[in-house]
Amino acid sequence: MITLNEKQIYAVLHKQLNRNFPVQSMELNYHIEADSRLINTEGEVELSNKHYWVKVMDCVYPTHSRPILMSEVIYFLRQEYMDSTIRVFMKQDAHGEVYATAEISFQDHVALEAEQLKAMIDLALVVKDKQWFEELTAAYLNMTRPLPSSVSSSM
Repeated sequence: MITLNEKQIYAVLHKQLNRNFPVQSMELNYHIEADSRLINTEGEVELSNKHYWVKVMDCVYPTHSRPILMSEVIYFLRQEYMDSTIRVFMKQDAHGEVYATAEISFQDHVALEAEQLKAMIDLALVVKDKQWFEELTAAYLNMTRPLPSSVSSSM
């Protein structure tokens, strides 16, 4: 999983906006505009992906500005990190300071067959990676170990 902070999210959005709208220079500013239902008793706003309609940034051009919604932040992060699951979290404190993080995770679990695992175990031995060797060996043993008789007889 990759975790991005405010500056890293800003960099991705700036890159993607320039790629999609290469008309002029711009500046992005975090600024959450949430209705009163989303403001807690301390005057803070906490947002996640489910708040996709909320304005979270201003995109300021030399001649005008436009709002950036949470849904656009998620969209542009997905453009940068394709085939990933994106979770964005933003918090604006009572003083207007915005804190943002994005968690990007990939479905990178691959199911290997026994012969493939044996080849990977051999490779782990060649490169002398003890941790990888132990992980692969455990996976191979779990795959090839016969089921206990009580489990196999109930099937």
